[in-house]
Amino acid sequence: MPSNLIHARSPYHSRLDPSDPHLCPSYRPPSSEDLTKGLEKSLQILEHRGPDSRGIYVSPDARVGLGHVRLSVIDLSTGQQPLSDADDTIHCVVTGEIYDHERLRAEMEEQGYSFKSKTDSELVVQMYKRDGFNLLFNLRGEFAFVLYDRKRRLLFVARDRFGIKPLYYTVSNGRVLFASEIKAFMGLGWQARWDIESIVQLGDERTLLHGVQKLAPGYFAICRASGYVKTQAYWDLSYSPAATPVPGTLDSMVSNVRDLVVESVRLRLRSDVPLAVYLSGGIDSSAVAGIATQLLREKNPDAQLATFTLVYTENDTTDEAPIAVRTADHLGAKIHKVQASEAELVGALEESIWHSEQMNTSFHGAGRILLSRAVRRAGYKVVLSGEGADEIFGGYGWFPPDYFRDPDPAATGLGLRLPTDAERHEFTAKLQAKPGMPQWSSLPMSLHKVDRPLINIRSHLITSARGSAYLNEIFRPEVLDIVGSPNLARCIEEGIDARVRQHSVSGNWHSLNVSLYVTAKTVLEVILNQMGDRSDMANSIESRVPFLDHKLAEYVSTLPPSLKIMPIAENEPGKWRLVEKWILREAVKPFVTEELYLRKKLPFNPPPASRPAPERELLPLQAHLKARITQTNVERLGFINWPFIREMLSDYLETPRFPPQGAMDERAQILIRILSYIVLQERFHIPTWQP
Repeated sequence: MPSNLIHARSPYHSRLDPSDPHLCPSYRPPSSEDLTKGLEKSLQILEHRGPDSRGIYVSPDARVGLGHVRLSVIDLSTGQQPLSDADDTIHCVVTGEIYDHERLRAEMEEQGYSFKSKTDSELVVQMYKRDGFNLLFNLRGEFAFVLYDRKRRLLFVARDRFGIKPLYYTVSNGRVLFASEIKAFMGLGWQARWDIESIVQLGDERTLLHGVQKLAPGYFAICRASGYVKTQAYWDLSYSPAATPVPGTLDSMVSNVRDLVVESVRLRLRSDVPLAVYLSGGIDSSAVAGIATQLLREKNPDAQLATFTLVYTENDTTDEAPIAVRTADHLGAKIHKVQASEAELVGALEESIWHSEQMNTSFHGAGRILLSRAVRRAGYKVVLSGEGADEIFGGYGWFPPDYFRDPDPAATGLGLRLPTDAERHEFTAKLQAKPGMPQWSSLPMSLHKVDRPLINIRSHLITSARGSAYLNEIFRPEVLDIVGSPNLARCIEEGIDARVRQHSVSGNWHSLNVSLYVTAKTVLEVILNQMGDRSDMANSIESRVPFLDHKLAEYVSTLPPSLKIMPIAENEPGKWRLVEKWILREAVKPFVTEELYLRKKLPFNPPPASRPAPERELLPLQAHLKARITQTNVERLGFINWPFIREMLSDYLETPRFPPQGAMDERAQILIRILSYIVLQERFHIPTWQP
């Protein structure tokens, strides 16, 4: 089944941006031959997403073309795309996986619907014929698709609930284009240009490139023959009101989470090709590996899971390989250790930038490129990973201040001992004063001291502060005169759905749940783009994410915040400790070692080398940045302040810093950002920005 790329094109004039100079009022559709050639060029660009086969559909009037490259995972012999119905009126391309498809297929066959293949993707065609746009409510998994209804002259486009699979659209030369990756548009004659406001403000669903947008997670789009394009949400995260009593017992809630996690992993083990698991030293991936091992051995007692883990050969402060090895030994799994020196990470950095199509500021994407490359070389096509647990269950270090902001009346009914109001405020004060967290020191203790924020949380202030250093200095003054000074916190607040802002300021949602929502809409999007589909598909690997199963997320969202971040009273009066992702730990306890069950979360940072280079010798990242960030390359961009970057580069080369826990020197982060612009300009052939 899953195609691992989609590419689609609609021919009609779009009302997305009527003032766009690229729209052509006198547009005439190309010939079938020319359209086919354009699609073939696009598919060639995206061959990494599906090297096994490719297919093209062009409508009889040459106004619609669909292209697809396939990574064969389900129904290897008959799952070719584009798909169509028996009447040849519905045509569709699908990427990703739709789970529980065998049950759904059997149900539909009983109702008289016939299928041409065994692939899960064909469900989209038949369910559209039965349910229309409502088919989305029945789809479970990570997917994106473009469907053309020839009778209605209508395109129906959708993306999965969490945005695990990418989907972009733009208007070019009077045409609406959709694709899994922006680079595919080049095959159809699209010319990339910078979106300078998006570059500075990093807001909403725009990308770094003018006129190119992401279809938001949980959204669908309708494109009609008149040129009308409408996007609409079909799903979103939601949380129970803070004071809503919780039905059930603590034990039943743990059991329910366990059942849902196991079911999610079970569904994602369905494959007609070998699969593996990314294994780190954290509880999330270890739980996936433990559950997968047990499920596989229910069918085959001798089954051995394949796992892959990064080994940080030059920095043991964050190297989780020893823990991963102990976990693999406990499970009887085969572990593949993937070397990740600074030189190897640097070697994959520009590839990560190109495939993610966004700025990078760390080695996270490069590390995932190394992992997926090793998976492919070992003969696997599918891998399970642990992303999403922190966003669903409350695993990040910036969540506690928002947890302690409000009482948790829903949890008191479970008989839990919770901090008093005075203890919550005292704990928050200690968090703010904690060494190594200076970004909290300037934030107010209570939000009534702030001018009426759009959302009553602090986590977005903390996370945006981490990414906003030097932003006013790195851009040329005339750029900021045009688009204004960067304000990432404001962009985050304004980009959050008004419904969520209302729940926040009214106190209807607990502040931790608001923080979880905001993180899922911001941080998770970056993680999924840099460390998920894009880095994996760069090496033709399909990644599956069990913790981002919407049924699991919907259930967890009904649980009291104190089951996600559990406060545990110590023997000393007034002293508390926190257990992040408490209910997940309890739920997966039977599948992980005690070491993992008790281990606190640490940052996952593929690190640079932890030591200075010998005198006058540059480390690999320093040498690469020095070679690539030149006056010529920077000034060609048109919007970066070269004198400031020159001084920063010189300072970084002279006196590099090595923060703890594998973190990267903040100057190196900014310089990698500049490198990202250079790489994207070169590969997308973007002209110099002009004020």
